Amino acid sequence: MINLKIDIPNDFLNAQERNGFLVSSKMKEVWAVELDLLSEFQRVANKYKIKYIASGGTMLGAVRHKGFIPWDDDVDIMMLREDYDKLISVAHEFSSPYFLQTNRNDKGYFRCFARLRNSLTTGIQKTEMNCHFQYNQGIFIDIFPMDNLVDNIKLFLRQQIKTRILLRKARYYSSLLSRFYEDKNKIKFYYRKMLKSLITVKDKDEKCLFAFEKECQRYNKLNTKKVSLLSFQFDNRIHDIERKDVYETENMDFEFLKVPVPKNYEKLLSWKYGNWQIPKHIPTYHGDVFFDTDKPYTNYI
Repeated sequence: MINLKIDIPNDFLNAQERNGFLVSSKMKEVWAVELDLLSEFQRVANKYKIKYIASGGTMLGAVRHKGFIPWDDDVDIMMLREDYDKLISVAHEFSSPYFLQTNRNDKGYFRCFARLRNSLTTGIQKTEMNCHFQYNQGIFIDIFPMDNLVDNIKLFLRQQIKTRILLRKARYYSSLLSRFYEDKNKIKFYYRKMLKSLITVKDKDEKCLFAFEKECQRYNKLNTKKVSLLSFQFDNRIHDIERKDVYETENMDFEFLKVPVPKNYEKLLSWKYGNWQIPKHIPTYHGDVFFDTDKPYTNYI
């Protein structure tokens, strides 16, 4: 494993059984890299007074396991858009091998949330193994912006229609560019190749993606009751959270670090996971990831 800034407890990297699940020493190394990324993120967030909370499986892990869910392989953080923008503006604080990745500073990274990467490692999602773009694919933690969820249902539905159209266009142009895969079906492959020769699609995918991202922020100047991860999954209501829960937090153990979680975590976890007290082995949002804690992603792409 590469050298890390963070001090790792002596026995942390040993294989360990948790909740009847064997966490291998290799996965413990991945966790160590991600905890190092989390520590570096916290350093910058604390310096600039950026408010954030643990999200998704990281919140659940902190509450239920005091650390990673045994079968989880990532760290999720979320924050209000104003704090997210502040974080992006101080991206220079992250020096090599740390890299704060966005769709604006790394060509081909096709997401509307940031990832803090360790460039000396490898964390390639299986869906992107044949990607034609050479963007950073080191081990990462996810950082999500939260935008205002407008209270007026008519305004929300109007916004929803616009975001669906823009995202569909972005994905269509992206597929023409063979961004994430080569078609095994030769007919489809040559069809797309012909379309690319007939239609100028250069940068259209990114323009539509940026327009989608902007539309998600349409009501951020209003004082709405709730916020949500609109630019991540606009139509998924499990990400909705009351604004006050972002500010009313408590620190909880997360392995040998601490993370802030909403004081209202029981209600939030029940809304998102149902009977969250009982561990269930479910897949992550991003799917399988190929990890290497010894070699950089440039050895593989």
